[in-house]
Amino acid sequence: MSSAADKRDARLASLHSTFNSLNATLLGMRIWHWLWVLLCVAGALAVAAPRVLSQPVIYYAAAQTQFDVARYGGLYSPVAPGRTGMDVAMGDALEVLRQDALARRELRFGLPTFQVQYIPGEQGTVLARGVAPTAAEAQDLANAGAAELARQVRAAGGREILRNMLGWELWLSLDQSDAVPGPFDLLLREIIRTQAFPMSRELEPFSTPRDVAALPREEQLDLARALEARYDLWRFAINTRNATLDALCASTGLPGREGVLVSCAETSPQASAELDERNREIARMRAVNAALQYMITAQGASFDVDAPGAAHRVAAALPIAPEPRYAPQLIALASLLGLAFGVAGVVVDRSAHLMDKIQELWRYRELIRNLVLRDLRARYKGSALGYLWTQLAPLGMMLVYVLVFSVLMPVGLAQFPVFIIVGLLPWNYTAEAVMNGTRSVIDSAALIKKVYFPREVLPLVSVFSSLTNFVLSLPMMFAVMALIQMTTMGRLNLAWSIAYLPVLIIIQTVLLAGISMLLGAVAVFFRDIVHLVGIVVNIWFFLTPVIYPLSNFGDGVAVRLLRWLNPMASLVEFYRESLYGAAVAVGQIPTPGVPALSSLLRVGVTALVILVAGYWVFERTSGRFGEEI
Repeated sequence: MSSAADKRDARLASLHSTFNSLNATLLGMRIWHWLWVLLCVAGALAVAAPRVLSQPVIYYAAAQTQFDVARYGGLYSPVAPGRTGMDVAMGDALEVLRQDALARRELRFGLPTFQVQYIPGEQGTVLARGVAPTAAEAQDLANAGAAELARQVRAAGGREILRNMLGWELWLSLDQSDAVPGPFDLLLREIIRTQAFPMSRELEPFSTPRDVAALPREEQLDLARALEARYDLWRFAINTRNATLDALCASTGLPGREGVLVSCAETSPQASAELDERNREIARMRAVNAALQYMITAQGASFDVDAPGAAHRVAAALPIAPEPRYAPQLIALASLLGLAFGVAGVVVDRSAHLMDKIQELWRYRELIRNLVLRDLRARYKGSALGYLWTQLAPLGMMLVYVLVFSVLMPVGLAQFPVFIIVGLLPWNYTAEAVMNGTRSVIDSAALIKKVYFPREVLPLVSVFSSLTNFVLSLPMMFAVMALIQMTTMGRLNLAWSIAYLPVLIIIQTVLLAGISMLLGAVAVFFRDIVHLVGIVVNIWFFLTPVIYPLSNFGDGVAVRLLRWLNPMASLVEFYRESLYGAAVAVGQIPTPGVPALSSLLRVGVTALVILVAGYWVFERTSGRFGEEI
């Protein structure tokens, strides 16, 4: 009993001591400490409130695709590293849904607020969840997703049946049989002749007779779905070819379009190759469609997706209410996080006297201003265009990337110039600040030896100089955005999320100040770091999604590590999300949005940690700068 009481008393004493320490900290706070805490709370609310209050109304509806595991169990077998046949079927289903949405000019499909999600359940069941801003749309999406997946599951089973039937036709042709082919046999031979049904494995002769009329009902349905799925793939491929031909020959909407394409092909080798391939694909699509129509009309193999069978859909109910948004709770949580961060800052300041250093830097603000102006004047001294280079240099780089990735190696992203410029300008700011910050102390050796001033001024001047260039280049960025959006959409596509731009600039500046102080101090003692940083910055560029969307690589462990270990990867994505939106294919409209609050806080905290670490190293070593330089 005594031991338990002693432990309880010790815990109470520890809590009492902690409370007293916190109380002393709070009671001993100066006016700027209170302002700092209020600023942290206000900043947390400023970041969180727009995100929380602008949460869209979202409805979820759930349908199911159910199938016979004994019949289609092979879908759970791996077909590639990390991918099963079911993954392929779900991917094919989503692609069909996306293409159908594009055909209806429904450009929202695939956005976080308008999509279909497949969630595998127990074997033989996959949940198709529709996400949409209205209950009816969510129900329609869920039902369409479940129906399409059921069709893809049947198509997977039908492909093996079709392989055997095509193999039997090959056997007959090699055996030179005198048997009179039936109508479906002739259609299968046309598929073989036109190579209209590519297989994952090479087609081989199959000696067992296969008569379509003798197939069990479920196999007939599977066979028809395999033909149907292949017909859709040819249809999508032909649409893509037509879009390419229209771009090459400027034939969109012209009367006598086919004649225009033929004339264009006579003078353009690329158009000629595209036209020939499109015509071959049309012949293949027709061969598949003829076999499909035979199955539907002669064998009655139309597909009632809701009829119980080997693969069918369980339709979704109409959702009753939207998903809860928890706005008050999230705002309260953001306030508490801001308060905790503010108190932590006060504790750090009272132990490390950061505010004294900030006040000292403030007293030298005129020196900082003059050094920044000197740097900018020196940079453009003797230049005819002067500060216009802040606009022209990134514009030129943007044009190079657009030429490479839109013409020479098309990536197929909508509004690609906007995609590039929104990521390129923040990266230029980073690269310039880091390179100049690394040399900031070394290049100011004469100034350090002549007069006293806070040495932190030097890397900060490099960062502020680069920041000025960045801010001066923003009008050019908005001009490019307006030009591209008005050209492609006929309207501007800016959202209120542009208000996050100052927040992102502040976070990036804090990050770069920490990196510059750290590298600037280290470079004094190890001069090779100056050359090494140039190499590292080049590598860093390719590890940052400036010229590619990070979403191309999914959301695996490697991508998550890249976001965590490379703050610039997240920052570039934040800029892009706020000003451009998620990367979408040509023909869709990117929609700007608000960065995820959790990610924004993570990067903000990372920037502050790097700033504190950089300042600590700089402060510990600055006393020896005069000796080393």
